[in-house]
Amino acid sequence: MNLVNHLPYNKDILYSDFIEYNGLNQRIYFQKSYMKAKNIDQYFLKSFVIDNKGNQICQAYIYFYLNSDRKTSDFIGIYVKPAFRNLGLASLLISTWIQFCFNNGYNFLGTNKAQRKPFLIYLLKTYGFEILDPIIYQTTSNVIHICKSKNDNTKYLLFKNPKQRDSFMKGNIAKEDNYKSIEQLDTNMSYLDSVILSKEYDLLDEHKANEKSTLILNRKKRCYR
Repeated sequence: MNLVNHLPYNKDILYSDFIEYNGLNQRIYFQKSYMKAKNIDQYFLKSFVIDNKGNQICQAYIYFYLNSDRKTSDFIGIYVKPAFRNLGLASLLISTWIQFCFNNGYNFLGTNKAQRKPFLIYLLKTYGFEILDPIIYQTTSNVIHICKSKNDNTKYLLFKNPKQRDSFMKGNIAKEDNYKSIEQLDTNMSYLDSVILSKEYDLLDEHKANEKSTLILNRKKRCYR
């Protein structure tokens, strides 16, 4: 808890030093910033790669809220620069966030309602995040089916609601995150899971989250400072 309490504002503090990740040295930094509009602190975990000239390049970051009184943490979002996508950085940062929370006594993890990225929600579900009342998957038309192709890394979406499909696919997220809408599965695709945008997902399976995040972090050679 001392790390959080003593973080200066708007300064990157070394949290974890990763060795030989994707062929280069990589480091994770913690940062605290103040959101004046909401009168609240938000926190970042940032991944930096060290190039062969010793320069640090920020690849991705995850940002979230921490409430040390209630011991809660709310996921806000994640951003991975286009040049560093499909390298597992989102999983790396989510795993780091989860383990930080577990190791520092935060006993409730969730997301805010502003989640707009279907594959990100799907990724969080693989850690044990879920809607408290899953019956909503059967009662709402705003269900998005996450699909995967054997041939490429395109993010395929199968929408239940045509109006939602048209609106989403015209937006910036669909273009920036390489989403593609499909009408049905073909022989080269498989169904992964279903998600609903603009809903709160809570961590309902701590064992699953701990197991997966530990496995991912143990794949990386690292030393904490």
